[in-house]
Amino acid sequence: MITARGVVDDDVVPAMKRAKPATRRARVAPELTGPASLVLAAAAEIGAADLDPQLWRDQAVLLAVEQAWAADDLVTVGAIATGYDALLLYVPAPAPGGLALHPVGNAERRHRGAFSTPAVYADSLARRAIPELPDGELPTVVDPACGAGNLLRAALSRLLSLGVPPEQAIAALHGVDADPIAVSLCRSALAADLSLAGRPTEPAELEHRIRAGDGLSGATPNQQAAGAGLTWHEAFPQVLGQEDAAPEPVTGWRGGFDVVVANPPWERLKVHARDWGGEIPVGLRDRRAGTARALRDAGRHPLTGAGELNAYLPFVETCWRLLAPGGRASLLVPAGIASDRSAARLLEALCTAGALGRLHLIEPRGPIFAGVSGRVGVAIVELRGGPARETVNEAVTGGADADPAPGAADPIAGPVAPEGPSAAEVAVGLAGPDQPAGERAWRLPAHLLRVVNPNTATAPLFASATDAGIVTAAHRRTPVLLRRDPASAVPTQDPWKLRLVTPLHMTRDARHFRSGPGEGLVPLWEAKHCAMLDPNGGTATAPRYWVPMEVVRERYGDLCDRGWLAGYRNVSTTVAPRTLLPTPLPVVAVGNSLPLISADRLPLLLAALSTLPVDYLLRQKHAGANVNFFKLEQVPVPPPEAYDVPSPWGDGTIADWVLTRFARAVTWSDDLHGLAAELGRSGIEVPGRPDPEGVLTARAELDAAHALLLGFDRAELTHLLGTFTALRRQDETRHGGFVTADRVLRAYDRLKPV
Repeated sequence: MITARGVVDDDVVPAMKRAKPATRRARVAPELTGPASLVLAAAAEIGAADLDPQLWRDQAVLLAVEQAWAADDLVTVGAIATGYDALLLYVPAPAPGGLALHPVGNAERRHRGAFSTPAVYADSLARRAIPELPDGELPTVVDPACGAGNLLRAALSRLLSLGVPPEQAIAALHGVDADPIAVSLCRSALAADLSLAGRPTEPAELEHRIRAGDGLSGATPNQQAAGAGLTWHEAFPQVLGQEDAAPEPVTGWRGGFDVVVANPPWERLKVHARDWGGEIPVGLRDRRAGTARALRDAGRHPLTGAGELNAYLPFVETCWRLLAPGGRASLLVPAGIASDRSAARLLEALCTAGALGRLHLIEPRGPIFAGVSGRVGVAIVELRGGPARETVNEAVTGGADADPAPGAADPIAGPVAPEGPSAAEVAVGLAGPDQPAGERAWRLPAHLLRVVNPNTATAPLFASATDAGIVTAAHRRTPVLLRRDPASAVPTQDPWKLRLVTPLHMTRDARHFRSGPGEGLVPLWEAKHCAMLDPNGGTATAPRYWVPMEVVRERYGDLCDRGWLAGYRNVSTTVAPRTLLPTPLPVVAVGNSLPLISADRLPLLLAALSTLPVDYLLRQKHAGANVNFFKLEQVPVPPPEAYDVPSPWGDGTIADWVLTRFARAVTWSDDLHGLAAELGRSGIEVPGRPDPEGVLTARAELDAAHALLLGFDRAELTHLLGTFTALRRQDETRHGGFVTADRVLRAYDRLKPV
């Protein structure tokens, strides 16, 4: 049942009796209470079973609010607004003896971006954005994707708690949303809260403050409208049309809001049928395509209006540009803002301008939004000040081609922030919005983005200041696997002669798949077949499909000539025992969950990638479930020449020593004869029989050797081993202690020069 808090726990909400024609009132079933019962009663009163079910539900929601308002039940008005997103999961439908709210899935809710901010997050964002009243003045507050008003209501509550009288607080509030039903609910809920606080307010009083419209695609003083969007400076001229204020460089808005709070939609604008369970809302594809064109072409979003767009990023850029130079913003967005390439330009601009105040990544212990997986991480982004404005004189005298002075504002990104306290505070792995950052906190100066992720400038994901120090130093000592020019993405440093190859796509290439073996067919390997340096050690033992060998040779070309392949499992998280899981492979078909790696000295590279120190370095730039190529390319790995020096641990070179241990660390099978032959040509002997203890010893020695090659001291190695908490728990369950760490540290002590 849907309760006043929006919780859904039945597949079908029980029906109520149809209203008698004379009274047009519905009797509510005794077990049905809360806003859902009122909406269902209103649907029965409308009696419009021939209406589109979504429209019928919307009309019932508005009628239920109207009736609650007429009954002076202001608490229920707010409860209906709070539960709006849950109500979108249902439509009224005829049922025996009356009506039922019938479940219709998540599509309409996603279409409207209706995922109400939970109270604990809304309150936290409001406190962060309004820590105090500046000089006792009333701030202007806006939510550019306000929905049914949860964040604006939290902001109102915050203002009241700081002593702002309700008759003044009403003047602070502004909101915009593309969903007119949500806008109506927002007005009603805010009016109810103000009335309960002692300032009788009608929803109509908020019509000029809470506006319906698309907050991303309207005209600005500097751009023509690219769609039927809201014209912000006309909707709120007292805030964004101040003639004596300098213009925001991109939009031309003059002024800005003192406070911005937002939990914007998180939807990709490109519509994929698989994302909607095959049930795409009517007209959605065309509307989304039009919005994407508007965002790319209008020029309002130079930092985010490119590529495969996710709506939250243009909203974050809009929030920044709406912000007054001295204002504050608190935003709830996906955790990918830290690590996704699509967010990198915006993040770097915010850091460079000194506008990023805090970036707190939260790993919740349960779902944040009703009906959304608990694995979905979120970030709270705090901004301090919008883009720098030129003074009126500078705007008149500065030429378009003039070189900016040191520290001057870039017309897109804003000013260059000085070093020091302006660096953002970052904390990763917080359990909730109000958990103190404590020892997890570290500082992110703008230049660090290019130190740790030189190709993409995405944010590192250090779990503590200790990790920040260890990893930054490693990047300064050791080159990344493949360095690219930031502008052109052309490789500029490629010591390993690396090739990263996309394998067969499980959907697009399915026409080549066969359900059983046959002449000229080879098995299709997937990530689930593999484990660390073991092509047969995964959870699956038999292939699902077979593929013609000619397709494999056409797709992989000269990779097949080597007689073996190498890949890594790209579906992995930082909470798994290991994140980077490379493996040698026979020459077979390979699915897209197992990207292929090639290099001139591939066995040596595979040995390095299999080590815990390299895995640790990868984890500092990995969020989500996909270990993308761009993340792997930016991992510090000793270059080949580091292995071509005399070994301090035995005869020959370090390369000879490492390859000997690599041969012992691999779990061998007959189909890896190509790799065995290549090692044999280098004088490396492959073990003749399985030796599980020898495998563990060899892997520990590889871990220890690469800790030394990467410049880690024993304390740093001890720390990084301790970050593999799932591996530790696994060892403790099986062996009663963290035996992997003990083994690696003993090997380190043997190998470290005295």
